[in-house]
Amino acid sequence: MPFQNERKSLLCGELVFKMSKEAIRVIKEAEEKAKIIVAEASENAKAMVADAEKKAERLRTEAEESTAAELKRTLYAMREKTDALIEKSLQDARAEADELIAKADIKKLSAVKKVIWEIIEA
Repeated sequence: MPFQNERKSLLCGELVFKMSKEAIRVIKEAEEKAKIIVAEASENAKAMVADAEKKAERLRTEAEESTAAELKRTLYAMREKTDALIEKSLQDARAEADELIAKADIKKLSAVKKVIWEIIEA
């Protein structure tokens, strides 16, 4: 029986050794797979960041263009209103000037008549 026990021990030892070698091999394979997965995830993350940066740049450009277009429309509308106000002010000033000229002509005529009458009466 001692021989059998020794043989069993040797067989168990060999079995444990083989199992340990197999476990180490499986662990190493898992580590290699993990390295590959991490590298792929890193590359995917870099690609996602690059895509997000491109999208952000595109959105920024679109926002700038949209804002510039809106500002141009607003500026054009303001110029139109300003031009209309200037034209209205000019018309009002011309009308007032014409009215003042007409009043001045009447007063001038009256003044000339007074001067003439004073000359005649003198």
